Amino acid sequence: MKIVKVLNNNAVVCASDSGEEFIAMGRGLAFGQKAGSEVDCSKIEKKFVLQTEEKRNRFQNLMNDIPPDDILLAQKIISHAQEKSAKPFDDSIYITLTDHLSGALERARHGVNVTNPLTSAIKSFYPKEFDFSLDALDIIKAETGISLPQDEAAFLSMHFVTAELGESTPEFNTVLTFVQDIGDIVKETLSNEADESSTSWQRFLTHLSFFAQRIMTGKKQSDKEALLFDSVCAAYPKAFSCMEKIVSYVKEKYSYDVGIDERTYLMIHVNRLQMEFGAK
Repeated sequence: MKIVKVLNNNAVVCASDSGEEFIAMGRGLAFGQKAGSEVDCSKIEKKFVLQTEEKRNRFQNLMNDIPPDDILLAQKIISHAQEKSAKPFDDSIYITLTDHLSGALERARHGVNVTNPLTSAIKSFYPKEFDFSLDALDIIKAETGISLPQDEAAFLSMHFVTAELGESTPEFNTVLTFVQDIGDIVKETLSNEADESSTSWQRFLTHLSFFAQRIMTGKKQSDKEALLFDSVCAAYPKAFSCMEKIVSYVKEKYSYDVGIDERTYLMIHVNRLQMEFGAK
């Protein structure tokens, strides 16, 4: 294998004997080397292919801005997660996660904490990817001595999910935004007293995720529970008021008319939360 381009002392663009180009990384791999030199394969710690020129250019620019140790740490985290994932990662994760990780480490070194309002939703909807990210926090701690909070695990989870979904990334982001917005409406009703780690709240988030998917696909539930709807409206006035706010939000933002059955389920969930957390 020959070097096509030296990115820095630790990374090169190589060409295999068949002509396929890929990026190889390893400490000191490119020290004293130049284009046309043979690659010392014993020093290669990681190699991967970025399928498009745009991605290769973005990664090469990243190499100029990020410490080599951060880049190698990101590759270790990605490799560990890929071994545990049943889905292949889109190669863009080598750019996005690496960039995010380096920024997170820099913030941590300066004592800057960033919260993630979607942590609870991500943990509920994507438990497998969240577990990958908890493993990543352990790897980061072992390699750097830096302890990152669970909010950072949620950020990392978003990169893993995005890498698994590929072209479905907009759907992923839409679901999370929808859940967060509806959750805020409900928390306002509950005076922000909801315990987001509770089973009731997690069940509600799960319901919202399926609700969001129905909105995005334009599917409607059949309205079979008109009598139950009337009873629930009369019995749970606080939940009814909250449901109407949700329905207005969905209509305004997504041009979607929420059916009777969905309205009923929303009120039942909100009332359960209200009873559990004692909202006035």
